Amino acid sequence: MKLKVFSILMLAGAVALSGCSANNAGSGSPSEPAEPAKTETPGAGETSAAPVDLNWFATAGFWNPPQWTTEPGTVMGEQTKKTGLTFTFNIPAQDADTKLNLMMVSSSDAFPDVISTLGPDMGKKLVESGKIWELEEFLTKYDPESHLLKDFPADVKEQMVKHYGGWYAIGSHMVSDEARKLYPPSSEYYADVAKYSENKGVLVNANILKEAGLELSDLRTEDGVLAALQKVKDMNLTVNGQSVIPLQIHGKNYHGETLQFLQRSFGAMPIDKDGKFRNIYMSPENKHAIQFLFKAAQGGYFDAGQMTIDDAAIEANFLAERVFMFIGNTARGKFDSLDYWVSPGAILSNEGTKPVFPFWSEPGRGWMQTHISKSTKEPEKLAKWLSYVTSAEGMTLSHFGIEGVHYTKDDKGLITRTDEGIQAQKDSSKTGVDILWQFANMAFLEHVQPAPTKREGAGGLIEMEAKTAFGRSPDVVRYDASVLNLPGDFFAPGGKNVQIREEIQQFYVAHVAKMVLAKDEATFNALYNEFVAKMKQLKVDELDAAHDAELQKKSKEMGVTVKGVNS
Repeated sequence: MKLKVFSILMLAGAVALSGCSANNAGSGSPSEPAEPAKTETPGAGETSAAPVDLNWFATAGFWNPPQWTTEPGTVMGEQTKKTGLTFTFNIPAQDADTKLNLMMVSSSDAFPDVISTLGPDMGKKLVESGKIWELEEFLTKYDPESHLLKDFPADVKEQMVKHYGGWYAIGSHMVSDEARKLYPPSSEYYADVAKYSENKGVLVNANILKEAGLELSDLRTEDGVLAALQKVKDMNLTVNGQSVIPLQIHGKNYHGETLQFLQRSFGAMPIDKDGKFRNIYMSPENKHAIQFLFKAAQGGYFDAGQMTIDDAAIEANFLAERVFMFIGNTARGKFDSLDYWVSPGAILSNEGTKPVFPFWSEPGRGWMQTHISKSTKEPEKLAKWLSYVTSAEGMTLSHFGIEGVHYTKDDKGLITRTDEGIQAQKDSSKTGVDILWQFANMAFLEHVQPAPTKREGAGGLIEMEAKTAFGRSPDVVRYDASVLNLPGDFFAPGGKNVQIREEIQQFYVAHVAKMVLAKDEATFNALYNEFVAKMKQLKVDELDAAHDAELQKKSKEMGVTVKGVNS
């Protein structure tokens, strides 16, 4: 998944999101902070009739909005006043894709009105089912004056059409050159964030670092990190009566978060030195990343139980201030509450490979993809609601709450949260402030906020410095990952490529755990050899060849050649 800015930039208001890497495509250099762009807000007039309740299904099990309220002075209450709609959320904690698949083939008419999906596949299945609207057609029919028909970023829409065959979704956290023309950044700060920020990283507790007599510079190499973890373990430190955890990995998602950071830090790329596609799992640098976790497990710096815990348990350890080092998705770092995080940036491999930083010169479709059902009994209300929640007024309400209560504006129209607003954002699952992530527009958020200052304490510049540390590391090599973008039908639902990909991923997740927890180095190496053999048996070479054909085609189309910088 690919975001194009301060990967879900908490400074900009979208907090506590899961797993995505965020780079920016093109960053303007604004001179003076601009007045927030004015967009038409159809449906913005207050409604007097009783609100209509619709069903909103989301496959993001971690998304936790409050029950919808119509109480005045709340985000959801004010949105209802403007749109005449309320929503009942259906957010399965598990197997959401399976449940949505069943809904698509069911003869029942109980299909959701709004559907928000994650990943590249479910949206395509919805399109193929014929159950969702193409948005150009939908808005033209039910809200022909919608600002979305005039100002939705053309470059993002182009990516939607390439993937879905039409404009079938509103993507969250989208940003692009066209989006920035409508909403230019308020300061140079955001240009730096856009260029360097990356969610997957390493965070270090500065308080424990000091207590252990260590410096951040001690943690810039693989051997230095392992030595520091050993020292912290040997010191048997405690915080508020609880033992210090030398290393926290990203729980049950460690293979997609912790290992992805280590892959990049150790220089793994899905393209080899000849410019051919090569599954990143088959790269020597990926082996080295797994080997690092094997060494950490051997040293007792983390225990096997960490490999099954959820994000809530990880955050509880952070809030207890007992984690020395965290490697994973830094969006889980509770920057809104904690001010002790620092980061060494890249961890340099003892193999001498160069760390790599992918960026995308082409915009993405965004993260969450929100679709409108053709079976809704309120298409006109939904059209006007969609226009409102994506307008400047609607986004301001969703992200910042109520003016004068949750935020203030300066003479340039820039928004600053009040203390009450900061707390409301922290309590978003209760207050609704900054919880409707589906309509986060990063260009808009960069446009209406000033650069953060030390006033924010936990968060603000602390978060920015931690999240950009990897990208700013002098050894990092940047490469344009847009050449890896695939056509929408490459992973067609039910197709051969999908089957191979899913079998590889299931095997990888299971086998990596065995390698990390191997009893000794000889066992690790035997398990790795078994891994390579099984990957070939699962037709990784066949899938790589199909990937490579698209890579060469895309490289020629873009006029961009990318080659692996290490193996």
